[in-house]
Amino acid sequence: MGKKITFKITDYIERDLKWEEEECNKLGIRFAYYQLKNASPSEIIEQVNDADIVLVNMAKFSKDVIAGLDETKVIIRHGIGYENVDVQAATEHGIIFANEATASSEDVAEHAVMLIIETYKKKQIQDEILKDWIKTGKWSSTNIYPLYRMNGKTLGIVGCGNIGSRVLEKMQSFGMEILVCDPYLSEERLEELGVKHTHFAEILERSDIITVHFPVTDETRGIFNTDTFSLMKKTAVLINTSRGPVVKTQDLIIALNEGQIAGAGLDVFEKEPPEPDLELLHMDNAVLSPHIAWYSEEGGWDIRHMIMGDVRAFLKGKPPRFIVNPDVLGRPNLRLTGR
Repeated sequence: MGKKITFKITDYIERDLKWEEEECNKLGIRFAYYQLKNASPSEIIEQVNDADIVLVNMAKFSKDVIAGLDETKVIIRHGIGYENVDVQAATEHGIIFANEATASSEDVAEHAVMLIIETYKKKQIQDEILKDWIKTGKWSSTNIYPLYRMNGKTLGIVGCGNIGSRVLEKMQSFGMEILVCDPYLSEERLEELGVKHTHFAEILERSDIITVHFPVTDETRGIFNTDTFSLMKKTAVLINTSRGPVVKTQDLIIALNEGQIAGAGLDVFEKEPPEPDLELLHMDNAVLSPHIAWYSEEGGWDIRHMIMGDVRAFLKGKPPRFIVNPDVLGRPNLRLTGR
């Protein structure tokens, strides 16, 4: 009889993992879970180095951690982004690294649409007007001038993958011209979506609303900064439900204060959690939410089922569905083949 497969979770956000535990029991898999989000590399290695499959949420999987995973064949990221995992190190050690690329796509798209409407329609200022009206008994819309309709304006979608394409679909009923910047989309996919690729600079110059849907990479880190804000319309707003570090926070604050752009709607921050004295938290032209775009009860169960689907695939000797480092499959030290 072969060695029993071990599946371990470094950290999790679910209220409990009873369902996963039951599923693993049915499959005859050893299962363990921890809360190692802020643990040291040595602590992480000590707890999970014997696992065949490791699921990570926010714990840091540096090259040192990955080098210490003696038995691990597959690492799975709970969600879409994976800046906390050293992908190159995983590849070098013959470990498949996967994420759940379509997880919560519908939820993030819905949240982006919410922020688009609230930011462009100045919901923060509307709230203040209502409070003042109730307090004084006098109604005035002076503080909200100017307010524009969305119909006839231009929406720029930067990154049009699983989430951006859903935003595109949802926003088509608003009567806006929609521009898409995504150099990685094939001509076939662009045609399927009914759009053309528009260069980033043109998106900045023409869009009344820009919504961001791409991961943090060397190419995208800090891509929204003083220079890019200077190219945007003074009446434009920026929406970010992707990753905080794609926007330089202090540059955004200056742009909002100096009227380079009109507003920002953010679900993510360059530093999380943000510092309590961050000026952005107290600006009436910034609509903020607590990195919650991914969440719905339905989305939470979607990702749990997806993860267990990858675990079942492993039991059959198959790789996960969404491999981040496909080059590892051709390496002679690929661990999956020798499990």
